[in-house]
Amino acid sequence: MTIQDRITVSAADMIQDLEQNLDRLRVFQYDSRYRSLLGGTLIDHMEKWDRQIRSRKKDPFTIVVAGEFKRGKSSLINALVGEEVMITDVIPETVTMNRLNYGAHKNEAVLSGGRRMVLRDDELSRSSLEKLMAETGETIRQLEMWRPYDLLQDIRIVDTPGLNDVTDDRLDQIVAEAMAQADAVIYVYSLGSPLSRSEQMYIRYAILPQQYTKLFLVGNFGDLLREHDNMEKMRESLVKKTELLLPGEDIYMVSSLDEMCRIRGEARPCPELAPELENDFGKLKQAIAELIQEKKSVILADRMQRMTRTMMEDIRADLNNIEKGMEMDGNRLEEERGKLREEEKQQSQRMADAENEIKNRVEAMKNDAVLWTETLLHRMEKEDLSRYSFQEISQYYTYYCIELLQTAIQECLELHREELLEYMSDLSDSLGKGLAGAYASGDKISFCFRLNNKTWTRGDSVTLAINCISGSRTISGLADFVGSMVRKNELEADKDKLLESIRDKYPALIQEARQRIGSQYEALQKTACGLLEDYYQDQIQRARETVEQYEESASKSEEERQQMSQAVAELEQILSGFDDAR
Repeated sequence: MTIQDRITVSAADMIQDLEQNLDRLRVFQYDSRYRSLLGGTLIDHMEKWDRQIRSRKKDPFTIVVAGEFKRGKSSLINALVGEEVMITDVIPETVTMNRLNYGAHKNEAVLSGGRRMVLRDDELSRSSLEKLMAETGETIRQLEMWRPYDLLQDIRIVDTPGLNDVTDDRLDQIVAEAMAQADAVIYVYSLGSPLSRSEQMYIRYAILPQQYTKLFLVGNFGDLLREHDNMEKMRESLVKKTELLLPGEDIYMVSSLDEMCRIRGEARPCPELAPELENDFGKLKQAIAELIQEKKSVILADRMQRMTRTMMEDIRADLNNIEKGMEMDGNRLEEERGKLREEEKQQSQRMADAENEIKNRVEAMKNDAVLWTETLLHRMEKEDLSRYSFQEISQYYTYYCIELLQTAIQECLELHREELLEYMSDLSDSLGKGLAGAYASGDKISFCFRLNNKTWTRGDSVTLAINCISGSRTISGLADFVGSMVRKNELEADKDKLLESIRDKYPALIQEARQRIGSQYEALQKTACGLLEDYYQDQIQRARETVEQYEESASKSEEERQQMSQAVAELEQILSGFDDAR
């Protein structure tokens, strides 16, 4: 055993040291003399970090459950605690962030202005929440629930809105707030469509860089795999997919439905897979329990360390500007102003160049997507359908067309999103994270159908099925083309006329697909350029703030500069105390 191995760390002592240093920093925040000497920018930054760090002090170990909409996040939490506590019948327009805490049984809705509304258990449903919001005119931002479950004694579980299918910026902010609270993350995906490119991009660029204590990747809806061989093949595929994200990590393939049926003693949805699903769910619960046991005594120290590390980077950047400013005379200051003007020009040029590059890339991507999709449609047009019966064609061809087109265009989009994200990540890590979040936090640029296959039986039901497609973000025109030709020939039961009608519709189908692809790639370009503009404007603003700090320091008298030097030295000494606490 080496000497280093014999050294242990007391989490309580570490927290005490960090708090003492925070208290010492408060002297700078509350003494107007320091604000006058060091400037408002530095003191404002210190106050912001002090609030954020202290606000997290009393938080228990927080596990945030994230993932795209309708991946079974709430159902997974219910299965983990063994009771239907989280709302599962949500839609994007009513979804909230839900926090499950340890304590006596109660429910509260968090409203604006610090107000709260007590809720009964029977009001924890979509219909009840919609009614309450309509009656009160309030928007429910968050649900807080307390339950005396053993699992919750040392943790809080946060259920987030889905990362896709939301168009409300309010929900984007809710997800961001939840992720900022996380000590560990459970990312839930569907084993029906496991870890799409957009999901992998979000994990890679928006979750992993946050360096959470732990990230669990959990595949839900395992009962849909139906057979043991399918489960084994899926596990092998997931090992390959996760190797680049979380190499060597366990693969959890679960079914929240199966687990709840097991708990209630009800018939299991897939008896053949029940033992395997139960085993994987047990492994997940055990891993969570072990993580809690390992981290519950040190998580606060870890959390405070992470936050103070970033705080010190901010403060030291400000101190560097202050010290440089104190050394500047009028000529040097004017030189820095000139550099700022030049920097603004250069940043504007960089932004223009990057925007042009994005536009050119997206235009080329769109052309590729159109070419690939038209090639597919031409092959479909030439497909020999004569071997199918009239009944089969009339029942299934519309669904076949749309499903194939959806899959093809979605694949194009995901491939090109990944290429564009890599380009923007090369420009800046923050741009990569922002674009990954934009891909995941709403289907503004997605291409998805919402079809109910049970109603998709005959031509007359096509219109009904299209009405089930959610919102104006669909390409229902594609279905209308084929649906109309099916209805026209259905009564005649004439397969030749039906096939002729299908062929006649393909030119219009190709044109419609081209237009829809164009709108999707236009949205892709708009999102990327918007993030780019925000990024460069932020860079320019930071440069301006730096020069303002130079100017403020340079304007001080010699006596004031001496006092500033002493204040900087005092602050550096406190920051060194944070270094020692680490």
